[in-house]
Amino acid sequence: MTMTTTWVTAKKSRTPETMMTTERRIRLTVQNRLTIAVAILSVLTLTIVGFVLYTVESNNVESRNISTMSQEIAEMRSFAQTGVDPETGQPFTSVDHLLSQFLAQNQPNADEAFFAFLTDGRVLYQGDSQPLLRKSKEFEKAVAGVAGAGGRIELSIGKTEYEGYVLPVAAGGTQPSAAKPASFVVMHNDTASRADLTQVMQIYIVVALAAAILISGISSILARRLLHPVTELRRTAQSISGGDLGKRLSVEGNDDIAELGRTFNEMLDRLEAAFVAQRTFLDDAGHELRTPLTVLRGHLEIMDVTDPDDVEETQALLLDETDRMSRLVDELLLLARSRRPDFVRSEAVDVAPLLQDVLAKARGLGVRNWNFDEVDGVTFHADRQRLTQALLQLAANSVDHTEEGDTIAFGARLDGENVHLWVRDEGAGVAPEIADGIFERFRRGTDKGNGFGLGLSIIRAIAEAHGGSVVLDDTEVGARFRMILPKGAE
Repeated sequence: MTMTTTWVTAKKSRTPETMMTTERRIRLTVQNRLTIAVAILSVLTLTIVGFVLYTVESNNVESRNISTMSQEIAEMRSFAQTGVDPETGQPFTSVDHLLSQFLAQNQPNADEAFFAFLTDGRVLYQGDSQPLLRKSKEFEKAVAGVAGAGGRIELSIGKTEYEGYVLPVAAGGTQPSAAKPASFVVMHNDTASRADLTQVMQIYIVVALAAAILISGISSILARRLLHPVTELRRTAQSISGGDLGKRLSVEGNDDIAELGRTFNEMLDRLEAAFVAQRTFLDDAGHELRTPLTVLRGHLEIMDVTDPDDVEETQALLLDETDRMSRLVDELLLLARSRRPDFVRSEAVDVAPLLQDVLAKARGLGVRNWNFDEVDGVTFHADRQRLTQALLQLAANSVDHTEEGDTIAFGARLDGENVHLWVRDEGAGVAPEIADGIFERFRRGTDKGNGFGLGLSIIRAIAEAHGGSVVLDDTEVGARFRMILPKGAE
């Protein structure tokens, strides 16, 4: 009863945490799994080869034994029919004498013995003494069992296997006497015949085991070397989870593992760039949203609710700030959606009608000298609405940085496989010190205007969504922003 209680207590102590720890402890690595798999395949292959080798050689030994016995039986039959007694010069008249003369004139092969069971009860033999057979009652019974008609016999004495053939014999080709039959017996020691095969198989087993161990060891070394980049990849991935995005894999060679390492490094580059951009975006967005929120809070705190004029003035100011915040959120959402695959919906776009439509809409942005530089007649695949949005944004920027009567011109040309679309103005231009970062989020060219610095970022996002880019060209007067889009982009 005590033993049962103890067993139940021990069983209950296996908590899920303990079982999980045990599972982690016995978990095999990929290297170990590959080594075990190679070892199993090697042993299985060598076993199959050994089995086939043993079967083939065993059949060969069996065939040789049967062939030898058949030859000896044929010689005995021929001797019984045509043999001549050397004492009389006439055919044999005595079966016992015939058998004794055959045994005297013929020598059996190795592992073979001849026996002559005479009519007077004596047993003669030729070849190895085969004491096990001579003293075996089972041998005599087996021979007696087929002495009348003859046939094959098989018996096992101790650890030795025998097989043979019994041939009833009569002198001069006459039928043997049923009362006292004489028999000629050929016996083969199968165990001795297969001794060489057994020795070869024992050597094969030792060599096969050594080969399997050697193959397993080599496969373990190769697996460790081949999987070293994967191990480094795992360690790098673990370090990334800790916040270290600067670590990269050391890649050598040109195989699949090396290509995996390069791809992983490229992914890390993109992740690091994305994380940096995300932090910058969040910092800039927080900064831009904090200002209108501070304005809202400050005016709400100082507003005199008993003064209708103050309430009305504060309401108008807060609504304006709310509109600005709403516009900022919309622009931020637009930038976020620019990464989605459905941001651009391509269709065949004819450049000339597109620019004419954009020019007609741009006239409402301000009193300027709206014009065209050049327009090549070309049709390409793009999102017409997104291109209109980008061109109008560029036009709005030009309006903010020009005066009434200044020229703002649109243009388009085909250059190889790329379509160039641009907006040019005669304003103050872009200062060299800010030209490099003009397309970054929340970057403003000058203090003029009331935007958030997201316009050019949105234009760049639209161009990149088409597989292209946007650049600021060097001009003597004003500024020219040019989108470069692939003609075949879809």
